[in-house]
Parts: sequence; C-alpha cells; structure tokens
Amino acid sequence: MSNLKLEIVSPSGIIFQGDCVMAVVPSVAGEVGVMHGHEAFVAALREGQVSIYDDKQSLVKSFDVKSGFAEMQNVEKLLVLVE
Repeated sequence: MSNLKLEIVSPSGIIFQGDCVMAVVPSVAGEVGVMHGHEAFVAALREGQVSIYDDKQSLVKSFDVKSGFAEMQNVEKLLVLVE
C-alpha cells in the first residue's frame, strides 16, 4: 500500500508535513477520508479535526481546525490549508 503525502499549512507556517496511510478532514459536506489514489477534489473545511492514521488504522496525530480548504493535488498528495 502506498502512502499519502500530507501537508497541513496555517498562516504561521507548516503544521505537519509527512506520509500517512489515511487522513480525515472535516469538510462542510461531512467527514472525508483520503488515501493514496483518491480522486482530485477541493473542499471547504468546517470546524473540527484533521486526523492522521498509520497502516494499522491507529490515530497518529490530530489537529483542531476552525476553517480552511483541502485539495487533493494528485493521486499522492493532500494539501490542507487551515486557520
């Protein structure tokens, strides 16, 4: 299984940059789970948590967000811009 490259950026700088198996973001339409190979999308984020999971489906880290955007840039990279 290939890893997803994840970058979480706030106005003050990079919060997280690394690989994971899955990231879950709180979009305004609901929670979106993203893995390597996910189709391209751009989503507005609502208040909630961005959660990062490893290959054992264990939560590695989570970050509280108030708003922002998530963009699946290609089949291997998710960019999350948060406030």
